Amino acid sequence: MTAMLIPVLALRDVPAATALLTGVFGFAPLPGGRLALGSQVIALETVPTGASGHGAIDHLALAVDDVPAALAQAQARGGRIDQAVTPDGPRFIPEFWSRGAAFVFLEGPEGARMEFCARPGDPRPGLPGHDHIGIACADFAAVRAFFLAQGLAEVASHRLRDASGETPVCFLSLGRSMVEIYSPPDRAAAPPDQPAVAHWRRLIVEGVPGFRTAEGPEGLVLAGVPA
Repeated sequence: MTAMLIPVLALRDVPAATALLTGVFGFAPLPGGRLALGSQVIALETVPTGASGHGAIDHLALAVDDVPAALAQAQARGGRIDQAVTPDGPRFIPEFWSRGAAFVFLEGPEGARMEFCARPGDPRPGLPGHDHIGIACADFAAVRAFFLAQGLAEVASHRLRDASGETPVCFLSLGRSMVEIYSPPDRAAAPPDQPAVAHWRRLIVEGVPGFRTAEGPEGLVLAGVPA
């Protein structure tokens, strides 16, 4: 089995979330309470008190061929743009990858954050599917070191600059999964309190024999699979 990270989505209403993920985003059910969209697999978990906010695992990004087209299709099925991140629609980061990256954020189940990403001029087969798992952090060096210590490999790093300041970003891979770590200036200056239950609760590590659950900074958990 190829190594991969499976994000766990904590929910009050799993049936309603499943309907949204299948109907709006195109996921298909798998055994054991999981869903898949191409190369992207997620696990759904019921929590009695419900998810209360965005933790260190900020979002799940899905790779698409064309962001405006994917957004239009999702909106036609009832999808909504995440007004807290991309209220004006798709945006573009020229620094990422060979020719930049287009993206837009949408509201997932119970407010969990989802993203569509595309690499214009750099086609990838088998889309839609996995693009990355977004980790927003206050201590960039500590979170990066934690993932490197768990066997992930860094494949790209950037320093994005705008009017608010500088945001360090790096991408790390494990098998067919990618993690994006970034630390916006406001988060580094005033780290938010971690929610009692984060929307994206933890990451399951599959395809790595003997991997033991590891707890990292800022509430991060990489969970091993019981033998």
